[in-house]
Amino acid sequence: MSNERGREAITVDTLSTPPRDIQPAPLSRRIAAGFIDSLVLGFAFLIFLYSSGKGPMHLTQASNYYSAFALLVLFSFLYYSVLEGFLATTIGKSILKLTVVQLNGEACSLETAIKRNLLRYVDWLPTLYFIGTIAVVTSKHGQRIGDHLAGTIVTRTPEKDPNPPPAPFLFH
Repeated sequence: MSNERGREAITVDTLSTPPRDIQPAPLSRRIAAGFIDSLVLGFAFLIFLYSSGKGPMHLTQASNYYSAFALLVLFSFLYYSVLEGFLATTIGKSILKLTVVQLNGEACSLETAIKRNLLRYVDWLPTLYFIGTIAVVTSKHGQRIGDHLAGTIVTRTPEKDPNPPPAPFLFH
């Protein structure tokens, strides 16, 4: 095709992203990721206790126990919310190649991560994610209660394309 100066136009074919099928992550991987995250949180909390000069023996008094428990709850809320909000994964999920996405396929945002983690402690009741596990097993999208609130789902991290399409020509 020519323009008024007789030059040929350059046509650049672009590739659009094909639709992605989002499958819920297997429950066994989610449990393993939760176990790893619990180890990370426990280790970080012990480091915090020792660095504050208190150590685990400090927890023998009831008032110290409750304040430490409240601090651990806050610390774990921040751990999950910040990592999922900025990286769409936690350390445990990353090791097991899991990611948190919104139902529309977009990565988890900080706002959705906060919503998702507000109900994490309800999912944990009465012990060891009993309610959360029941919710995941009975939900058609494998969502725990916090996922329903935030509109998120835990899925396998997609494999990176070893041969991505070339970058578009940006200068003309």
